[in-house]
Amino acid sequence: MAALIAVLVLVVLCPTSSHAYAGPGAGFAVLSSFWTLFVAFLYSAYAFLTWPLRHLLRLLRRRKSSGKAQIKRAVILGFDGMDPELAERFIAEGKLPNLARLQEQGTFRKLRTTFPAISPVAWSTFMTGVNPGKHNIYDFLARDQNNYLPFLSSAEIKGPKRSLKIGKYTIPLGKAQIKGMRRGTPFWHWLGKAGIFSSVIRVPVTFPPEKFPGVLLSGMCVPDLKGSQGTFCLCTTRAEGDKFREGGVRIPIHRHGPVLTTYVPGPDDPLAGEQGGELRSNFEIRPNTSKAQAQITTDSEKFTLKVGEYSNWISIKFKAGLGFSARGICKFYLKEVSPEVEVYVTP
Repeated sequence: MAALIAVLVLVVLCPTSSHAYAGPGAGFAVLSSFWTLFVAFLYSAYAFLTWPLRHLLRLLRRRKSSGKAQIKRAVILGFDGMDPELAERFIAEGKLPNLARLQEQGTFRKLRTTFPAISPVAWSTFMTGVNPGKHNIYDFLARDQNNYLPFLSSAEIKGPKRSLKIGKYTIPLGKAQIKGMRRGTPFWHWLGKAGIFSSVIRVPVTFPPEKFPGVLLSGMCVPDLKGSQGTFCLCTTRAEGDKFREGGVRIPIHRHGPVLTTYVPGPDDPLAGEQGGELRSNFEIRPNTSKAQAQITTDSEKFTLKVGEYSNWISIKFKAGLGFSARGICKFYLKEVSPEVEVYVTP
């Protein structure tokens, strides 16, 4: 050890000249890296210094637009699948007093729907003003022309382009690729260019959300964690041979004395690769038949429900291993506690 230290001291105190060759590529690499950092720094400085001015210009443009407007605020309410003839009948019968008042103060007219008359098609035409041939939405699903398998027509979701194989694990490198399939420009984009701020809440076929001067919360056609339009599950102690009265996925509940265990099915395991595999979020049920209620315990919360009662939105976690996980939200509905136990879980 002492000899090694002595050699290191001699090398440091008595350096000798040496020759090496650095090709032109190294110089270009250093220069390009420097210019990349330099341009990024200049752009960041520009964005920071001009932000107050850009914000002021947006406010002035918005004030100018609102100053010219005859109507200060407009609200559009959309009812999916509402029949105008039924609406007219219910208004006449006094069952829709608020719509009746709006009809008296304004105008009530029927609108022609799209062909086909399906929700994602009609909503896409509503927001873009073009027919299905131009906005590219013809149904909830479309088909892959290579294998004829169905996929969501509103958004294309693919895994990362690259992955790393380590033993039995396939680690994705990068984020998922999400591409909106609807074409055309929604009218709130044009309003934004005119300086008018819009709040778009739960309008169908707006996933993935696009940037515009406003706020947007996507509605129908947002895929769930399983990549479907919404797959609910029914956790039950009934035997598999019993008639299934609902759609969705049936999940068995296992009894362990006073505690019952089951799970919420989640997305495919991203680490399983070609082997496949489904992630699960386990939860416990402690039924109380005398009070017609049950205590439900998830990985993050514990709450009590009565028969026929929904929970609040509950956050659940799907663990994939190696520190990877996915989170989702759902509601629990206690359907029955005796003689069988059944819990409905929303998509």
